[in-house]
Amino acid sequence: MAEKEKFTCPSCGKEYPGDSNVQIAECRICRRQHCSACIDEYNRCVPCAQKEKAGS
Repeated sequence: MAEKEKFTCPSCGKEYPGDSNVQIAECRICRRQHCSACIDEYNRCVPCAQKEKAGS
């Protein structure tokens, strides 16, 4: 039986095993996949949210 691929969140760097129940969401700005803890209520990942706040 093939093992599911591991997922590593590009924001926090946390690695999740392929069989974990982690929720993965896509950032609306950079379109990369992140763990749900790194996506805000506006569907932005942590780095993109910080860039938008810095640009304000």
